[in-house]
Amino acid sequence: MADPSPPPRPPTAAQDLAMAHRFVVSAGSRDLGAWSKVSGLSVKWDLAEHWVGDSDQYFKYAGVPKFERLKLSRAAERAGTGAVKAWLEEVKSSGGTPEEGAIAMLTSSGESVTSWTLREMFPVAWQISEFDAGASKVAVETLEIVYSGFLAPGSNLTR
Repeated sequence: MADPSPPPRPPTAAQDLAMAHRFVVSAGSRDLGAWSKVSGLSVKWDLAEHWVGDSDQYFKYAGVPKFERLKLSRAAERAGTGAVKAWLEEVKSSGGTPEEGAIAMLTSSGESVTSWTLREMFPVAWQISEFDAGASKVAVETLEIVYSGFLAPGSNLTR
C-alpha cells in the first residue's frame, strides 16, 4: 500500500529567507569557505562642513568613508580552516599584500541573496576557541580582516 502523505514541498522564498543565511568568503583566488557569523560589514562617513566666507551660511556633506574591521566566525572544519591557515602563512611571508575578495550571502538552500566585493583586504587577526573535549563544544575560529571599501568603484566615495 502506498504512503498516503504527500511528498514534502521545497520551502517558499519567504520561508527560505526566514531561515539562517550562510556567508561564503573568498580572498583573491582562495575560497575561505562558508562562515556562520559576519560582523563589521559597514560604512560610516565623517561629516564635512564648508563655510561660505564670513557668512553664517555653510554646507554639510559626506566626508571620508570609514570601514570597520570585518569579523568572521564559524565552527572549525578541515577545508575552510586549512584554506585560512594557508592564507595566514602567505601573509606571514609576504607581509600582508592587500587583494580583492568577496562575501556572498546565501539562503539556507544555497541561493545567492547578494554579495559584496571587498577591496584591498588582508587578515589582521585569527584565533580559535579554547579546546575542551570534555565540554562537548565545537571549536570556533574567528578571522579578522581589514579592507578599504565595498562601494562601487568609480565613485569618489569608495575610499
